[in-house]
Amino acid sequence: MSEMSKPPEFPKGHRPQVFDDPSIDQLHDAWLALATELAVAFERIDTLERLLEQRLGVAREQIEGYVADEAVAADRARRRADLAHRLLRPFREFREAAIARAEQHAPDPEP
Repeated sequence: MSEMSKPPEFPKGHRPQVFDDPSIDQLHDAWLALATELAVAFERIDTLERLLEQRLGVAREQIEGYVADEAVAADRARRRADLAHRLLRPFREFREAAIARAEQHAPDPEP
């Protein structure tokens, strides 16, 4: 029996442009990828909650009612800030590059 070939990582050919601005297409693609990852994460969380309930008797109401202590809250806040920093990096870089371009092309101030 012959081995199946591995599918390509990236599709061949030109990607269709849907929006007038190609950067909007890129943002749309990123948003869809993030939404897909979030849906997968929600399914995994649901699985974990169901296993906790079935095997350890931890009711979902206990999970919903959990109140984090200060150390847990601080750790979660740090992780949220790190995530926001990583997610927003392309936008910061784009803004910084636009500012730098504008400064290079700005007329010299008159004395």
